[in-house]
Amino acid sequence: MKKTFPIIFTLIALSIIGILFIQITWLQGLMILSKNQLSDKVNQSAVAVSGEISKKMNSGLSLRFPKRHQSLGEEYHIHSFDESTIADIYNQNELNTSIKAALNKYGITDLNYEFAVTDKKGNIEIKSSKFEDAYSDELNTLQVRLPVIPQDIIEPVGPFETIIILVPKVKLYLLHSLQWVIMGAILFVLIVLAAFFITVRSLFTQKKLNEIKRDFINNMTHELKTPLATISLAVDALKSPKVQGDIKSVDYFSSIIKEENVRMNKHVEVILQAAQLEKKEYKLNKQPVDIHDMLFGVLDSFKLQLDAKPSQIHTNFEADPSEIEADQEYMLHVFSNLIDNAIKYSKESIDLTITTLTLPAEIQIIIEDKGIGMSADTAKHIFEKFYRAHTGNIHNVKGFGLGMSYVKWVIDIHKGKIKVQSEEGVGTKMIITLPVA
Repeated sequence: MKKTFPIIFTLIALSIIGILFIQITWLQGLMILSKNQLSDKVNQSAVAVSGEISKKMNSGLSLRFPKRHQSLGEEYHIHSFDESTIADIYNQNELNTSIKAALNKYGITDLNYEFAVTDKKGNIEIKSSKFEDAYSDELNTLQVRLPVIPQDIIEPVGPFETIIILVPKVKLYLLHSLQWVIMGAILFVLIVLAAFFITVRSLFTQKKLNEIKRDFINNMTHELKTPLATISLAVDALKSPKVQGDIKSVDYFSSIIKEENVRMNKHVEVILQAAQLEKKEYKLNKQPVDIHDMLFGVLDSFKLQLDAKPSQIHTNFEADPSEIEADQEYMLHVFSNLIDNAIKYSKESIDLTITTLTLPAEIQIIIEDKGIGMSADTAKHIFEKFYRAHTGNIHNVKGFGLGMSYVKWVIDIHKGKIKVQSEEGVGTKMIITLPVA
């Protein structure tokens, strides 16, 4: 796993980079293609408008009446004939209508455009309101220029009037027109990235799980070998004629065998509990249980361990009512695990406080010790299966790392909550909340 993981990670990362590169390159090509297609359609529209205008124009001399503020003088006949221009035939609105109709004909219905007509010298005759703003922004503007050639010219030799159509902010328009394609590409990339993230996380989880299970197997082997070795020695001692002749010695070694057998049964029970959690097979036998009576009973079961070193047990049972609907066997295991941990992780002396409080429709049980405590990282992982807080030698505190995961599971199936508050060197507080009966 250690050797293959970097290779797998590198291959996946390279695949992601390759996909991203292909997607970006494809989108850039699509943008260029779309821009060329738009340019062609706008050019075709300009050709259509130019053709329409050229039909109405006369290349020869045409009568041009003076402007309204001018008057006909005696020599008006000298200056009254001249070539007609687009401005003579169209005004701004009419030209705009003609351009819009041409664009619609080629399937462009939502295009924001500006336009202008220049004379033969390049001076603007007609223009839209924002033409100059769009014309000055050359980088973001698509520009189409087309000369308007009258139809009756045999040999078209310029200069001619020019129609100019501008598409401002063309990139924004193209992005908007391709939004579903781009969104699909982004979604695809996100899916690939999510798959990459899940794969890497699964690999890390698998690696961590393998390490935890290996730790569990090593620890379990040690925990089972110790009582087996003790039982084997006790059995060998009982075979000795000298021991068989001494009733006290027989009782002593018999009690050792009994204690080690009980110890092994507890280990087996913990492993069976873990299997039960794994399969999620359980059947609750709920009945009214007095939480105070249960806690007193659990404390009595630890009397020998509490008597083995200086101990102070404080009970502040204030909950009223103190009855809950629970499976008594499961709950006994929960409180046994919690009190056993408080004893195992105590210092030179045991200082344990158990408090019960009444909350609205709930009862709260607080088990607080003044032991070695735990780090914030340990507290974060304490309810994970097989997790054990190492304090140097892996076997200096006995257990399989299954107790707290079992506690959390039991509390959850009873619709309760559990949280831990701890500080290294100060102690640990377990806070359990359960619904009242």
